Amino acid sequence: MYVKDAPVSLKGSASLLCNNLAILKPKEKESTSFAVVHKALVCLSNVAKGGGVPSIKQISCKGEGAHSSSAVQQAKWCILPDRTVLVLASIKGVQMFDPDGMIMIFWQSLPPCEATEVYSQFSRGICAVGEKYICVGSSDGGIMVFDVPARGTGVKLQETLSTHAEPICDLVGKDSKMVSSDDTGYMIVWQAGGHFTQLSKIDGFGFPCSSLALYKEYVVGGYGTGHIRIFNLTTGKIVFEICAHAQWVNALDVAEENGLLLSVSEDTFVRVWQVNDGESPKVELKFQQNIIDTQLCGGRFLDQEGHSFGITGYDLTEVSIFSKK
Repeated sequence: MYVKDAPVSLKGSASLLCNNLAILKPKEKESTSFAVVHKALVCLSNVAKGGGVPSIKQISCKGEGAHSSSAVQQAKWCILPDRTVLVLASIKGVQMFDPDGMIMIFWQSLPPCEATEVYSQFSRGICAVGEKYICVGSSDGGIMVFDVPARGTGVKLQETLSTHAEPICDLVGKDSKMVSSDDTGYMIVWQAGGHFTQLSKIDGFGFPCSSLALYKEYVVGGYGTGHIRIFNLTTGKIVFEICAHAQWVNALDVAEENGLLLSVSEDTFVRVWQVNDGESPKVELKFQQNIIDTQLCGGRFLDQEGHSFGITGYDLTEVSIFSKK
């Protein structure tokens, strides 16, 4: 179904983090941008439509001080109706840049730890939701909701959602709905607006839900146990469970036009599934590939039809591309 295509070079290797690949393919530009986290850096590669040598660079996450580095946990482009923002979630806070990473437009530090707290602080989980909101999760279970203007640097922290009791793993948004997951697998479905409200809750299975994806009326979760579970977004009931991988599922993505689900895992396998919705949903394995001796940590479709996808692996200095035959 898919064959390996020419890879995209990076200026650094990928860290072993969940969801460690972001892709931006603007409609007005005939190019594709890739973002991969390497320690306190984000490696950006831009590839023109016809291929050729990519334009590569790195963004350094400095934290509050000019000389203090801050390990990045996730990088992602958030696409709003009037603006696209590159968001970095690190152990010290949240940074927002223009799409090419040249200009920082906002910085939000995490609150200081209490003297009795022994766990490390970090922000993780990024998504755009609604007309103007960007949300970022944190290690205390809070979700920071930022009001982002159409232009300028007037980004405001509107509120912090504090329902989760465990660190946030991932966030995913579509239209005015957002889903959050934490280290116990617990999920919450939110309605965006002037004040975010809870629509439903999905009980966890005692293991982290490391990656999320939305497809029609379903929310798909990838777990540390290697399972993929599909839930009804409205009722919260589980409709399908797949023993998909032997180790941690590190990333999920959906090609909405054709109902294809991409999953990558630390077990070295990338798999593509066909999701057939209806009264009795069915899931069928369509493609799998073993990337020998590589713990996979990121995966994204390059288009909504699922014609091609990219994956990253720990300590690799390239994005592997697979395209349909």
